[in-house]
Amino acid sequence: MKQNIKNGISAQGYDVVSFFNGSPAKGNENYSLEHNSGKYLFATQKNKDAFAAAPDNYRPQYGGYCAIAMSEGKEADPNPKSWEVRDNKLYFFTRMLWGIIDAKRQWVKDPITKRTLADTEWTKMNA
Repeated sequence: MKQNIKNGISAQGYDVVSFFNGSPAKGNENYSLEHNSGKYLFATQKNKDAFAAAPDNYRPQYGGYCAIAMSEGKEADPNPKSWEVRDNKLYFFTRMLWGIIDAKRQWVKDPITKRTLADTEWTKMNA
Protein backbone atom coordinates (compact mmCIF):
# COMPACT_ATOMS: atom_id res chain seq x y z
CA MET A 1 0.00 0.00 0.00
CA LYS A 2 1.24 3.48 -0.90
CA GLN A 3 2.21 5.78 1.91
CA ASN A 4 3.28 9.42 2.11
CA ILE A 5 6.79 9.06 3.51
CA LYS A 6 9.37 11.84 3.70
CA ASN A 7 12.91 10.92 4.71
CA GLY A 8 11.60 7.57 5.92
CA ILE A 9 9.09 9.19 8.30
CA SER A 10 5.32 8.72 8.08
CA ALA A 11 2.67 11.31 8.99
CA GLN A 12 5.30 14.07 8.79
CA GLY A 13 6.59 12.99 12.18
CA TYR A 14 3.31 13.47 14.00
CA ASP A 15 2.03 10.98 16.56
CA VAL A 16 -1.05 9.62 14.75
CA VAL A 17 -2.55 8.27 17.99
CA SER A 18 -2.52 11.76 19.49
CA PHE A 19 -5.06 12.98 16.91
CA PHE A 20 -7.61 10.55 18.30
CA ASN A 21 -7.06 12.06 21.75
CA GLY A 22 -7.79 15.51 20.29
CA SER A 23 -4.30 16.83 21.00
CA PRO A 24 -2.04 16.36 17.95
CA ALA A 25 1.62 16.18 18.92
CA LYS A 26 4.92 15.71 17.16
CA GLY A 27 6.42 12.30 17.69
CA ASN A 28 9.74 11.49 19.27
CA GLU A 29 12.48 9.27 17.82
CA ASN A 30 12.65 7.52 21.21
CA TYR A 31 9.17 6.12 20.56
CA SER A 32 9.30 4.96 16.96
CA LEU A 33 7.92 1.97 15.12
CA GLU A 34 8.42 0.69 11.57
CA HIS A 35 5.18 -0.02 9.73
CA ASN A 36 4.40 -0.38 6.02
CA SER A 37 7.86 0.79 4.91
CA GLY A 38 7.75 3.94 7.03
CA LYS A 39 8.73 4.98 10.50
CA TYR A 40 5.98 6.26 12.77
CA LEU A 41 6.96 8.49 15.68
CA PHE A 42 5.00 8.75 18.90
CA ALA A 43 4.94 11.23 21.76
CA THR A 44 4.64 8.53 24.42
CA GLN A 45 5.26 4.83 24.93
CA LYS A 46 1.53 4.42 25.58
CA ASN A 47 0.69 5.78 22.12
CA LYS A 48 3.35 3.62 20.49
CA ASP A 49 1.89 0.55 22.21
CA ALA A 50 -1.66 1.47 21.10
CA PHE A 51 -0.52 1.78 17.49
CA ALA A 52 1.48 -1.45 17.64
CA ALA A 53 -1.60 -3.31 18.90
CA ALA A 54 -3.91 -2.01 16.15
CA PRO A 55 -2.19 0.06 13.43
CA ASP A 56 -5.23 0.02 11.13
CA ASN A 57 -7.16 1.91 13.83
CA TYR A 58 -4.71 4.83 13.76
CA ARG A 59 -3.04 5.07 10.35
CA PRO A 60 -4.11 8.15 8.40
CA GLN A 61 -6.42 7.47 5.51
CA TYR A 62 -5.09 7.50 1.95
CA GLY A 63 -1.57 6.78 3.11
CA GLY A 64 -1.34 10.17 4.77
CA TYR A 65 -2.00 12.17 1.60
CA CYS A 66 -4.53 15.03 1.53
CA ALA A 67 -8.06 13.58 1.48
CA ILE A 68 -9.41 16.27 -0.88
CA ALA A 69 -6.57 15.77 -3.36
CA MET A 70 -7.18 12.03 -3.21
CA SER A 71 -10.87 12.63 -4.04
CA GLU A 72 -9.55 14.22 -7.26
CA GLY A 73 -7.20 11.33 -7.97
CA LYS A 74 -4.08 13.23 -6.88
CA GLU A 75 -1.42 12.81 -4.24
CA ALA A 76 -0.68 15.98 -2.25
CA ASP A 77 1.26 16.53 0.92
CA PRO A 78 -1.05 17.61 3.72
CA ASN A 79 -0.52 19.96 6.59
CA PRO A 80 -1.06 17.84 9.71
CA LYS A 81 -2.41 20.94 11.44
CA SER A 82 -5.45 20.53 9.18
CA TRP A 83 -7.08 17.25 10.10
CA GLU A 84 -10.27 15.51 11.14
CA VAL A 85 -11.19 12.29 12.85
CA ARG A 86 -14.48 11.13 11.35
CA ASP A 87 -16.03 7.72 11.96
CA ASN A 88 -12.86 6.73 13.84
CA LYS A 89 -10.64 7.45 10.80
CA LEU A 90 -7.92 10.11 10.56
CA TYR A 91 -7.93 12.41 7.55
CA PHE A 92 -5.31 15.03 6.65
CA PHE A 93 -5.81 18.07 4.43
CA THR A 94 -3.66 20.52 2.50
CA ARG A 95 -3.34 24.14 3.49
CA MET A 96 -2.12 26.60 0.90
CA LEU A 97 -1.32 30.30 0.72
CA TRP A 98 0.09 30.57 4.23
CA GLY A 99 -2.76 28.58 5.72
CA ILE A 100 -5.50 30.83 4.35
CA ILE A 101 -6.95 28.22 1.99
CA ASP A 102 -7.69 25.00 3.82
CA ALA A 103 -8.88 21.96 1.82
CA LYS A 104 -10.73 20.78 4.91
CA ARG A 105 -13.43 23.37 4.17
CA GLN A 106 -14.29 21.47 0.97
CA TRP A 107 -14.39 18.19 2.89
CA VAL A 108 -16.79 19.30 5.63
CA LYS A 109 -19.30 20.62 3.06
CA ASP A 110 -19.93 17.11 1.74
CA PRO A 111 -17.78 14.53 3.54
CA ILE A 112 -19.70 11.47 2.38
CA THR A 113 -19.34 12.27 -1.32
CA LYS A 114 -15.71 13.36 -0.93
CA ARG A 115 -14.86 10.22 1.04
CA THR A 116 -16.53 8.00 -1.56
CA LEU A 117 -14.54 9.67 -4.35
CA ALA A 118 -11.30 9.46 -2.36
CA ASP A 119 -11.90 5.80 -1.47
CA THR A 120 -12.42 4.98 -5.17
CA GLU A 121 -9.26 6.79 -6.24
CA TRP A 122 -7.22 5.25 -3.40
CA THR A 123 -8.34 1.78 -4.45
CA LYS A 124 -7.27 2.48 -8.06
CA MET A 125 -3.85 3.76 -6.93
CA ASN A 126 -3.24 0.65 -4.88
CA ALA A 127 -4.47 -1.88 -7.43
